[in-house]
Amino acid sequence: MPAVLRSPARSEGSGGTTTIRLLPQDPEWLWDFSMTHDLLLAPFHAAWAARRHGVGEDIAPAWPPGLENLTGLDAPACLDAWARVHHALPRVLRDRALLHQDRAAPTRRSTLRAPDGRPLVPLHAVTVSEDDLLSLRRVRRAIRAGARAMPSLVVTRRPDGSADVHGIASPGDYRGTVDRTVAVLSLAPDGDTDVLAEALAPRTATPRTDLSDEQYAAYRRFADRLAAAATTGGSGGDRALFRSRY
Repeated sequence: MPAVLRSPARSEGSGGTTTIRLLPQDPEWLWDFSMTHDLLLAPFHAAWAARRHGVGEDIAPAWPPGLENLTGLDAPACLDAWARVHHALPRVLRDRALLHQDRAAPTRRSTLRAPDGRPLVPLHAVTVSEDDLLSLRRVRRAIRAGARAMPSLVVTRRPDGSADVHGIASPGDYRGTVDRTVAVLSLAPDGDTDVLAEALAPRTATPRTDLSDEQYAAYRRFADRLAAAATTGGSGGDRALFRSRY
């Protein structure tokens, strides 16, 4: 893990620009990140690939509900981008057992401590490709456009003037999950993340990291940004509840 976050730099051999993001060891956000793959990207790619290779509709994998007519999504590019970001995560963030832990207690077994000794939600500095982040932003754009074009509610007018409102699957059903995934990945490095990355650099003497007052102030400011991103589309109460765990 780098000691200091720096401006995006050209990565050796890849021909792409990389950047560093601070990501939380938090089951709530990791659930959204994983569901972006499980509910959207993987099944969308499976359905797209089968039809591209001439598999009949009677045996081809079904499109994810509500995404049969979605346009603007490059199925292989988006799935590959997500996979590369996932591969860049430390092992603890890739462990699906974490998704099923108590989301109200993300500090469980944490070795990151506030100046008063209180355990904090762990953060990890992760190096990712700017191109991959751009691909995931395109997923968000496609879902938002699809939600506008194909609303999740259909209104049927009866002869007597009354109306029936029917809920149907639509791209809007995936919007919150994708928005929250991309918003956290898009939190750009700043002075606070520089301070935190230096504090989080591996130490050989002890696995425990005790933040100084300055580092803890940076942690709190970053947690404010994180809470806003991780509850995108939610209420002020959702944001306050997420933030209270940090």
